[in-house]
Amino acid sequence: MNCQRCSKKKKEYEVWNNKIVISATYDSEFQNHDEIRKMDDKSIICHDCIQAIKDEVNQGEK
Repeated sequence: MNCQRCSKKKKEYEVWNNKIVISATYDSEFQNHDEIRKMDDKSIICHDCIQAIKDEVNQGEK
């Protein structure tokens, strides 16, 4: 499996799929991030990239 954002090969336990990402947060700013919005049913994203997106969103709030 390759992460949609960083394209690195990841194992199944190292990635999130779109449905999990959306249900994992009620933060509309996170859900509206370009990378998250581009995800479809089969897209995956790794934990490191999820954290990077969260950090970007948090920086935008300051």
